[in-house]
Amino acid sequence: MTILLLLFSLAVLVLSRWLDSWSSSYSTRPNSAPEGVILLPVHEDGLEADFFYRKSDRPQKAVVLLGGSEGGRSWSYRSEFIQELIDRGFCVLSVAYFGTDHLPQRHIAIPLEYFQKAFQWMASQKERVIPDDYALVGVSRGGELALLLGSRHPEVKAVVAIGASPVVWVGMIDNLGRQHSAWSERGIELPFVKIPYTLASIKGMISHKSTRVFEIALQDTPQVRAASIPVEKIQAPVLLISFKRDQIWPSTLMCGQIVKRLQKSRFDFYYEHADYDETHSEWSIEPCRKNMLKFLTEWFLSQDSRSDQKDR
Repeated sequence: MTILLLLFSLAVLVLSRWLDSWSSSYSTRPNSAPEGVILLPVHEDGLEADFFYRKSDRPQKAVVLLGGSEGGRSWSYRSEFIQELIDRGFCVLSVAYFGTDHLPQRHIAIPLEYFQKAFQWMASQKERVIPDDYALVGVSRGGELALLLGSRHPEVKAVVAIGASPVVWVGMIDNLGRQHSAWSERGIELPFVKIPYTLASIKGMISHKSTRVFEIALQDTPQVRAASIPVEKIQAPVLLISFKRDQIWPSTLMCGQIVKRLQKSRFDFYYEHADYDETHSEWSIEPCRKNMLKFLTEWFLSQDSRSDQKDR
């Protein structure tokens, strides 16, 4: 009994430090925007975001950027990519959802209703933004989030999920060592896949080879089924991006599982899985970045996002 208690305590300590190590907060907004681009800070009704746009005589389609476990306003510092989006005729909303002075400090049970505030804010900007016509670009945990929001909101017209997951995962753990869902809805935590407290998972966390930790967790079929994201409910084209040398979680495996679900459901919209020989979330490499921009230009700016050619 004592050995089991010690093992559990060690597992809680290692998991807590491991999950917290993902976070390197971008808590403040950048001091400037890309050249020729206006940065409008958004702090309204609890929403923390940065809106980037260029003056135009007509409203534009908006791309919503969702960061990962680093927290804060991480996308707001990706000035080159924001510039490329602006140059193609988009406006951009970079949304923070934890890790700032006015938001939760830890990624625990973030309400999905919070992101409805982002949609509502954009709908109010009628001179700048085309309402109810948004693309989501999320990386890592933000990719998981993009799929969740896309499956719930018909105003989402395109989804780019970078290093995404087919299931909801644990967020951070609380001070008592309890695992919590990363997301909540209507005040209830979404079903999620826990990280098992086993010798194999502890070894993976300590050795920084955490892909095996997630592979072990994904073998829990009942838990995985309950936590599955209903990607087949997305009413928009989907671009999935994964990385063959992902050292954080098995993004290639997980994006492949998403593709299988879309195929099984005979998904009505275009979808694509692009797999790159890179490490976790290295989306900024030129081939990947160009593919993202191409997808958004062809499948979001187009009037009709349905196609007889559903995947490639």
